[in-house]
Amino acid sequence: MSQGRPAPRSRIGLIPVALVGALVAAGLWGAWVTKSVLGTGDTPTIAKVQLSGIVGEYVQAQARSAATPEQVTTETRAFMGEVQKNLERRGAAGQIVLVGEAVLAGNVPDITAEVRREVYTKIKMPQPANASAGDVMGAMRAAMNGQGTPQGAAPAPMQGAAYGGQASAAVN
Repeated sequence: MSQGRPAPRSRIGLIPVALVGALVAAGLWGAWVTKSVLGTGDTPTIAKVQLSGIVGEYVQAQARSAATPEQVTTETRAFMGEVQKNLERRGAAGQIVLVGEAVLAGNVPDITAEVRREVYTKIKMPQPANASAGDVMGAMRAAMNGQGTPQGAAPAPMQGAAYGGQASAAVN
């Protein structure tokens, strides 16, 4: 019987092992970066807010307050400006904010409570008083319609305004 030579063992070189390791590491890093960039975190991409509820709540509080018509006008403009800034910040961060009344169907997260809380941390809610509401309501209407603007102040955009960088269609 003849004894054959054992087959030579083939060795894998260091270079192919390093290349495979580098490819695996690059793939894992790429997956992590993609997840970090595209991940939405806690903020929903599309959300709705009930602006009529927030504004109505504030208008009713102003109507019951003891503020002078000039104070009502100034405070209402500040409130509307803060609502506008809040929604613009959300739009700049990539969040699409829809007016709740325009959302007919679907599972869109409602951020009304969050917007209300953020705005009221910067603008104080008017305190009720036992004053006649006639003059205050007139001042509120003037402020909401852009009339009676104090000197040097620009009227706050109300009708047809797009909040959060988003336009909305008319709802019947």
